[in-house]
Amino acid sequence: MAEEESTGEESKSGGGKKKLIIIIVLVLVLVGGGVGAFLALGGSKEDAEEGEELEEEGEETGEAILPAAVLPLETFIVNLQVKGSFLKVTLQLEFAEPELPPTVESEIPKLRDTIIRILSSKESAEILTQQGKETLREELRNGVNETLGAEDVTQVYFTEFIIQ
Repeated sequence: MAEEESTGEESKSGGGKKKLIIIIVLVLVLVGGGVGAFLALGGSKEDAEEGEELEEEGEETGEAILPAAVLPLETFIVNLQVKGSFLKVTLQLEFAEPELPPTVESEIPKLRDTIIRILSSKESAEILTQQGKETLREELRNGVNETLGAEDVTQVYFTEFIIQ
């Protein structure tokens, strides 16, 4: 009889061990799934800290931080200095303020003229490199700001850039 009691206790503790192993496996699967979801969604500690800093800045100044206004321009196709070379480029201008300056819409023909003059003065070899594109971006920003008569444009974005 003593032997029967000990076997009964072993089978009960064996069932407890199985439950414990199943619980541990489930916890590991849930933790792994949580980590996988976090990484898949792209969240990171740095992103969270940046968001907190922006919120704090907005709270300190008492106003919400709004994104800068961006003005998309129609595609430009120009002849380059080298005979037979063409440049097709689409630009977007980012302004310092969250709203476009009121005179920008009426200045678009002047802006397009300035941009065409700058683009067509280039050779394909000088704007093929990354440094050449950065220089061109700076020249465009300065030319557009000069045309507008203010330092309103903070950045020029190339959304399409093809040289043929």
